[in-house]
Amino acid sequence: MTKGHSPMLMVIITVSFLGFVVENTWMGLMHGEINNRNMLLPFLFGYGLAILALYLLFGTPDEPKFFTHALSFSTKAGALLYYFITSFLCVCVGEIILGYAVKWICDIQWWDYTVLPLHITPYTSVPTSAAFAALITVFMGFMFHPILNAFSKANPNVLSFVAISLTVLLSLDMLNSAIYMIRNNDTLHVWSIKTGEPILRSAIEKIKAC
Repeated sequence: MTKGHSPMLMVIITVSFLGFVVENTWMGLMHGEINNRNMLLPFLFGYGLAILALYLLFGTPDEPKFFTHALSFSTKAGALLYYFITSFLCVCVGEIILGYAVKWICDIQWWDYTVLPLHITPYTSVPTSAAFAALITVFMGFMFHPILNAFSKANPNVLSFVAISLTVLLSLDMLNSAIYMIRNNDTLHVWSIKTGEPILRSAIEKIKAC
């Protein structure tokens, strides 16, 4: 890993932290609690790796592509719509594959969206995939390059040390979580905090009851 990769690593790490925040926001609204999300550190490395994959496959809304083919749109809105659609499809497919893989390998139903309208299998739904796709599109369209450029201005030696150290720690944390799940057929519970009433779940149940 060279120093030139460090800004991108820091973007991946930043997204990993944002993924932890997003999931716990969902947990608070849907279940009335937040927790460690199966990790020891407050990062979900899978989110960062997913953003890297999207970047490599589809670029950004400013520089869209389809695998190795550069694309051109007449308006920024068209590029954003393209990115939203591709992100939506990737989220749907990715969640289904990951959900069933964990169920098969670990005998764990890691999450369950069947309470939601328009769910597709227990592992994805139109509302959640659309929400994730919107967040991804906003991030890649308006935040990705500014964050990357900001990290590029940091001291390269310090940035390289921090980026590589955090990447190793997050990789080990994810590996530890996977091993625990396989061995124990359960997720890694370290801490949880009650946040109050599950506002979103209550609203969904009221709507379904009408």
